[in-house]
Amino acid sequence: MAYIDEAETEAGVGMTEGELQTRVRQYIDDAIQFVDNDISPIRAESTRYYNGEPFGNEVDGRSQVVSRDVRDSVQSMLPSMMRVFFGAEKMVEFVPRGPEDVASSEQATDYINYILREDNDVGIFYSVFKDAMVNKGGIVKWWWDDSMTVHTYTFDGLDEGTLGLLLEEEGVEAVSVEGVTDPNIPPEQAQMMEAQGMPLPMLYDVEIKRKKPINKVRIETMPPEEFFVDSNATSLEDALVVGHRTMATVSDLVAMGYDKDMLDEHLSDETHFIDNEEYWARYPGRDQPAPLSGYNERRVLYVEAWCKVDYDGDGLAELRRVCTVGSNYQLVNNEPTDSIPFAVFACDPEPHVFFGSDVADMTKDIQRVKSAILRGMLDSLSFALYPRTGVVEGQVDMDDVLNPEVGSIIRMRAPGMVQQLDVPFLGQQAFPMVEYMDSMKENRTGMTGASQGLDPDVLQSTTRAAVSATIRGAEQRLEMMARLFAETGFKPMFKGILKLVIEHQDQPRMMRLRNEWVPVDPRVWDSTMDVSTNVGLGSGTAEERLGTLNQIALRQQEILDTMGPNNPLVGLGQVRHTLAKMLEVSGFKDSDQFFKPLPIDYEPPPPPEPGPTPEEQLMEVQMTEIQAKTAVDEQKLQLDAVKAQMLNERETTRIAGDLALREKEFEDQVNLELLRGRIKEETGG
Repeated sequence: MAYIDEAETEAGVGMTEGELQTRVRQYIDDAIQFVDNDISPIRAESTRYYNGEPFGNEVDGRSQVVSRDVRDSVQSMLPSMMRVFFGAEKMVEFVPRGPEDVASSEQATDYINYILREDNDVGIFYSVFKDAMVNKGGIVKWWWDDSMTVHTYTFDGLDEGTLGLLLEEEGVEAVSVEGVTDPNIPPEQAQMMEAQGMPLPMLYDVEIKRKKPINKVRIETMPPEEFFVDSNATSLEDALVVGHRTMATVSDLVAMGYDKDMLDEHLSDETHFIDNEEYWARYPGRDQPAPLSGYNERRVLYVEAWCKVDYDGDGLAELRRVCTVGSNYQLVNNEPTDSIPFAVFACDPEPHVFFGSDVADMTKDIQRVKSAILRGMLDSLSFALYPRTGVVEGQVDMDDVLNPEVGSIIRMRAPGMVQQLDVPFLGQQAFPMVEYMDSMKENRTGMTGASQGLDPDVLQSTTRAAVSATIRGAEQRLEMMARLFAETGFKPMFKGILKLVIEHQDQPRMMRLRNEWVPVDPRVWDSTMDVSTNVGLGSGTAEERLGTLNQIALRQQEILDTMGPNNPLVGLGQVRHTLAKMLEVSGFKDSDQFFKPLPIDYEPPPPPEPGPTPEEQLMEVQMTEIQAKTAVDEQKLQLDAVKAQMLNERETTRIAGDLALREKEFEDQVNLELLRGRIKEETGG
């Protein structure tokens, strides 16, 4: 990276590099003076209160106890705050702007959360939250790390083919190569090869350096004193200058591309923060800068600043990233930019100013008052246990009086020359005041013994509704702080990281997302997607939230059973989300261990054929009734016909029987008459 000299000619239309140098120096000087003179002393005092250091008004021979109310308040809030954001599977979700962005927003959500959890250490946010509660703001910075990692490896006994393949790898550089004849060659074969003029096989001992670019997003928390901002700023967006100052090693700056000879001209023998009260408050046992040893630990003041200047002379101030080295802020880099890679987590922002209040500001006076009360109580107890003694001068042996040995005698010339001055213990009268100060602290911070489950008297003697109300009141304070952290910190941070990966990740990256290996290519994503944070505290206790989720799951199941999977209200995605939330509330972060994630290309089964309309259903019922009545009538007619036919057949049979009977009777009558006639003929009668 080239050295920028003030004497250079114009680099832009409106401003020379020398003019830019002067403007940058003025901006940085004013911002650093504001932070060092106005903000750092307040933060240093808060740090001393957090550490429980003496106030400076202590009296020898009296109690010097210091109450730890600031530390107690902060430490009671931190576990809940970490659970709020990191107890959930996804801290932040990207919201699609249209149906075409749904798949990319889901992948971006998974990828950015992966970057935060896997590529970086989420433990940094413990420091961020603590800085926000004690030092008026937790500062987070992110950048694209394109630096090279260098590792040295040693290999023994490589053949020529393996050595060639190794050295052909990208980023591999040979440090030393030593070859020896392969000792495994039989002597006869070696002699034959030498006789034929053939080279003997060689084995190589090699030392290599493997350089590999990191090419990942880096996230770090900054010490508050290293961050500076314009004194008139109310936010990062309207600040004339905002930046990061640090004592960087020459080695680190050379790795970033800066010239070593130029850096040697700006070495710093002592830390830049030698006069910063906040810096020394963080190291109460240190009375001088940490000694540096070794060539690579030589340090230079390195400043990254984002300034608004009219560099091109068009009358509009543009945002530029400038870098300087040395205490005179020598300009070494100047480039346009459109974003500031900082997020300031604020737990109690004040309107119209950049730095608001914090938990330490709420509790410092309480800590001082309680310390005074506790000191008085201990002094009173000490006077009661070890009362003063009155003596008549010249009538007692003073060595005996001053002898602290138990049971020792005091020699005196006459009785009554020694008298014990009893002082009653008055500490019990201070207990109500201590309780009052504790109640003030609870009212200010929202953290009570009941809300933490640490007050058995309250939990046993108070109704369940009252205890729940107390806990909800504390949760509301924490939820408000969590909402502020989400809006002031996590939202801009995740938007910045999204923009960073879209601009710098130039090739797909294979990632394990949702238990599947998928290629992630941020270049096709929309950098303007909205961000939604998941603040997992909510209202009510965990049991109440779990009960609510159970009711939601039951209603979802009823809708699916009644209306099918293609209903307009509930899909399988919503059902899985409910199940994941139930696991989250129960304390399980990874829902994939219990339920498979829905595939991105999942489609529900096709809906069934649409059923008839109510009118068609009514007509169908009517037709069915008519058809049924017709069938009954037809059956009746058929039955009547059968009956009629049976009657006709029966009548016909009867008539035929009658006719046959009559014919038989007639025939019998005829035969009888014939027989009579024949008899008459034969008898002559």
